[in-house]
Amino acid sequence: MKRILATTALTASLCMPAFAQDATTAEETTAPEAGTEMMADGGFIQTADPKDVMASDFIGKRVYAMSGEMEYGEEGVEQADAEWDDIGEVSDVILARTGEVEGVIVDVGGFLGMGEKPVALTMDSLQLVADSNSPGDYFVTVSSSREALDQAPAFEFTDPAAEMEQAEAADGSMATPLEETPGEEAEMAETGDNAADTGMTDTGMTDDVAEADADIEEAGENAEAEMAEAGDAMENAGEEVEQEVAEAGSEIDAAADEAEAEMADAGAEVEAAADEAGAEMAEAGEEIEGAAEEAGNEMADAAEDTEAAVEGETEMADASQEGDMTGFTREGYSEVMVTELSSEDLTGLAVYDPNENRVGEISEILISSDGVVTDAVIDVGGFLGIGEKPVAISFKGISLQQQSDGDDLRAYVNTTEEQLESFPEYEDG
Repeated sequence: MKRILATTALTASLCMPAFAQDATTAEETTAPEAGTEMMADGGFIQTADPKDVMASDFIGKRVYAMSGEMEYGEEGVEQADAEWDDIGEVSDVILARTGEVEGVIVDVGGFLGMGEKPVALTMDSLQLVADSNSPGDYFVTVSSSREALDQAPAFEFTDPAAEMEQAEAADGSMATPLEETPGEEAEMAETGDNAADTGMTDTGMTDDVAEADADIEEAGENAEAEMAEAGDAMENAGEEVEQEVAEAGSEIDAAADEAEAEMADAGAEVEAAADEAGAEMAEAGEEIEGAAEEAGNEMADAAEDTEAAVEGETEMADASQEGDMTGFTREGYSEVMVTELSSEDLTGLAVYDPNENRVGEISEILISSDGVVTDAVIDVGGFLGIGEKPVAISFKGISLQQQSDGDDLRAYVNTTEEQLESFPEYEDG
């Protein structure tokens, strides 16, 4: 309550010295004459001056130490100056009984509120600098250093009532008795009578002790009953655990029987799979035997085809003795003129030698400046398209054969793959 009253008094009496330098001192203030009205509104303040400081806002303000005298105008500053040193916060206000503010208490030093030291500063040592970013707000500063404030004496809080009692006793206006007096004996006797009136006698104390003993006995009985209940609960829990263990054993037995049955089923499945595999192997043997016979037949057919190819090679050799394959035909095929085909038909066309061996494929068609197809570029050698060698050969040495009863289109050359690989590599451009 003392701090709340001090805060209320500060609201009415504390003004900002940095904003109003012409404030009057306590000595210049004179009390109003008897009968004079303090204010027109009956002594009540309806509004505060914009420069007045509210104690509720002032307490808890951070206090900054300035290394030297610094003057700031009424416009103030936007933020705390970089040269200011945050030394603590305002924790209380000291008021005289006449209403003047004698000083403020600042908690200096410490860390996270521990180890702080209260230091009392007079109001004239503080300067309130306006915050230009927040109208009505301000920064509290003092022209000192942190070292000086750390070395300042700590403020000692005292009991004003005790001090007044001692002061009155010192000037003789009131004596503070240190020894018992007859009056005190009477007062003590009266206190005893009052105690008897209120029932605070030896008999009353005995009744209280008896009542306490009864409470203790009742508490013991309650504790014994609770322990008995706890024992019953533990016994029930043991029986429940035993039952659960028995049920778990039954489940384990059932699981073992199920696993045994599954293993038996798995054995039967393995045996059936073995029989099935044997039958499949027998069928595979028969298929291999049939495939061998079919392969023999195919080899015989291939021999016949080889004989025919030899005949065709002979024909090709006869037809290409002069270097011109025009007029050469294969059985079941007819010759196609290059002018009847497009470059799309020819690009990628497989090329065969006289023995029906694939020796490469046409990768590019060469056309003269007057638009006549002259040569074909054949990619020979390599593997899966890697390492192929492009060689150019005249269309006079190429025979284009179209299947008579189908779409098969082939190109034949009177050279082997080895001979084509010996040709100079074609270089575009």
